[in-house]
Amino acid sequence: MKLLFVAARWDPKNPDSGSGLDFNAYMALRDRVEEIEIVGPFKSSLTFPERVIRKVTGKLLKKRLIKFYPSYLKESNAIVQKAMDTYKPDVIFSKSSVPLVNVTLSAPLIYMCDSSVKWVTDNWPIFSKFGLKIMERWEKEVIVKAAHIITFSQANADVLENYYNIPSERITVHPVPSSLPHEEDDFKPKSINKNQPLHLLMVGKEFHRKGVDIAITATQLLNAQGIPTELRIVGQDGQSSENITFMGLYKKEDPEQLVQYINNYRWAHFFMFPSRFDAAGIVPSEAAGFGVPTITNAAGGITTTVKDKVSGIVLEKHSPGSEYARVIEHYRNHPDEYQALCKSTYVRYLAELNWNVLGDKLYSLMQELTHKK
Repeated sequence: MKLLFVAARWDPKNPDSGSGLDFNAYMALRDRVEEIEIVGPFKSSLTFPERVIRKVTGKLLKKRLIKFYPSYLKESNAIVQKAMDTYKPDVIFSKSSVPLVNVTLSAPLIYMCDSSVKWVTDNWPIFSKFGLKIMERWEKEVIVKAAHIITFSQANADVLENYYNIPSERITVHPVPSSLPHEEDDFKPKSINKNQPLHLLMVGKEFHRKGVDIAITATQLLNAQGIPTELRIVGQDGQSSENITFMGLYKKEDPEQLVQYINNYRWAHFFMFPSRFDAAGIVPSEAAGFGVPTITNAAGGITTTVKDKVSGIVLEKHSPGSEYARVIEHYRNHPDEYQALCKSTYVRYLAELNWNVLGDKLYSLMQELTHKK
C-alpha cells in the first residue's frame, strides 16, 4: 500500500510542531503501511497585497482576518497535485484541508478533522466572519470529497453529519490519543496522603482559553479551606506565587526535556482541564497514560476525550473554580474512590487513548478503502 501523507503548516517528523498530531499520525502510519511519502509542510509566503490586507485588517478588526491566504492555497494545492500525479498513491491522508481544496484526487482521502470550521465559528471564533466564511467554503470542498473522516469528538461529528450532510458511515469518532510514548511502568497506583499537599497539574499555552485562571482559583480555594494544594502550570511562563508554579514550555524533541515533561504527570494527583473551548484536548489523554484523572467541563469536544466518572470528572460547561475544588475535596476525603478512578482512567487509556489503537483503526480503514490486505 502506497500512502501520500499531506501536511500543511506542521512538520510530521517533529513532535513539537503544532499539537503533535501530525507527528503521531505519521509515526503510527509509517509503522503500518508499506510505503509512505510526505508532501509538505508548506511555509506561508504572503504576496505584497496580502501582507497589506493582513496588517490593515488586523488593526481594524483586532483579530486575524483568515488563517490561510489564497496564495498559500494556490501554492500548496499545486505541489500536492504534482506529488499525487507523480507518486500515484493508493490512499491519501491529511489532517489539514487547505492543501487539498482544489486538488483532483486520484485515490481515497482520509481526512482527520479535529474541528470543522463551522463548529469553531459557532463556539470560539478567532478569525473574522468574512475569513471564516471563506475557510468554511474551502473546507467543505475537502469534507465532501473525503472517502472517510476521522474526528475526535461526537460534537464535531454531529456538525459534519447535520450541517455538511456527511453520512454517518463515512465518519469515525475516536477520542484523541496521547502524544507521549507509552511505557509499561507508567502507571503506578497513587494515594492521597492528607499530611502531604495535593498535586494539581495543567498543561496549556493559552491562559484564558485553557482556563488557567479557573485552576488557580480552585487551588487558592483549597488552600483557604486548609487543604494544602500545589498547582503546576506547564506550557507557558508567568509569575509564580505560593503554591502555584509556572513551569514554562518543554521541547519533546529533546530527550531530557521530554523526561522532565513526563515527570509532571508522575507528580500529579489530578489533571486540571478547565478549558473554555477545546476541540478535544490531547493532554487529558496524556494524563490518562499515567493513571491521572482529569477534572474538566463539558466545553467543546472534551466529553469525548474525558469520560465522566471513568477517566475523570466532567463538570457543567464553564463551571467556576469552586466546582473543581469541590470535586478534589470529595476525592481527598474518599481515597478508595480516588484510587478506583485512577485505575479506570488507565484502563481507558489502554483501550482507546493511545496511538496503537488509533493506528490500527486507521490502517484497517485504509485496507477497506483500497481493498488491499
